[in-house]
Amino acid sequence: MKIIQNHTSTRINVFIITSSCISLRFNITKENIERVFPNYVNIYCFKSIPLNDSRIHTSTSSVLKKFSSNLLSFINVWTYEIPKYSKNGDLEWSLVFEDDVNFVEPAKFSLSNYINILQDIMQNPEIQLNHGVFYLGICGPTFSNNNISLVTKFPNNTLLSTKGYGWCAHGMGLTTKRAKEFWTHISSYRPAPDAAIDFFLREYCIRSKTDYYILGSNYHWPPGTGHYGIAYQDRGRFYSGMN
Repeated sequence: MKIIQNHTSTRINVFIITSSCISLRFNITKENIERVFPNYVNIYCFKSIPLNDSRIHTSTSSVLKKFSSNLLSFINVWTYEIPKYSKNGDLEWSLVFEDDVNFVEPAKFSLSNYINILQDIMQNPEIQLNHGVFYLGICGPTFSNNNISLVTKFPNNTLLSTKGYGWCAHGMGLTTKRAKEFWTHISSYRPAPDAAIDFFLREYCIRSKTDYYILGSNYHWPPGTGHYGIAYQDRGRFYSGMN
């Protein structure tokens, strides 16, 4: 684990999963996060599990090996890294991003940045105490039948957050408590073994009838990509790491 910024008590811990802490992908993602959460994030670089690790899929398929690396990397960050760097108890929030993330400009919601919006959703009692998870971005979502949206308390903005599930795990928030136990809950549903983390999470949501809030769920950006929320995979700049 490489620390990119010194820890201060006013910052939120942010983990970027990447194959290289000096890569363009990592540094651009880091800059994007700092742009929308200025002076608010304590960023850690987590190097993804290498493809020659003994736990990686034994198939000759590079795709299956990358699926294994993705899955193991998320499990490690959730189960070990988030608790290790948490200093404020089980309800402390951390953010986890993949290394291809960009953000819808806050100005589209009449905001200068996303700090207050993020704090608003993290302090919501249902989300913090019951869910312990929310999406900052998602792909191809299925929204909850109980389609009640959270409306932020900040005037003049049009950002909503609605429950749902879907594909992609490029931007998520987790409490320390949820991070420590999340994989145990997901794996108890015995999902198929040959997939990346977003498949496991989607199947868990479907089978357990669990939905999580998506921050900015009413915004589809970039158009035609299936991305909803304030964070999206910047396919205009970076290819998928699963290919």
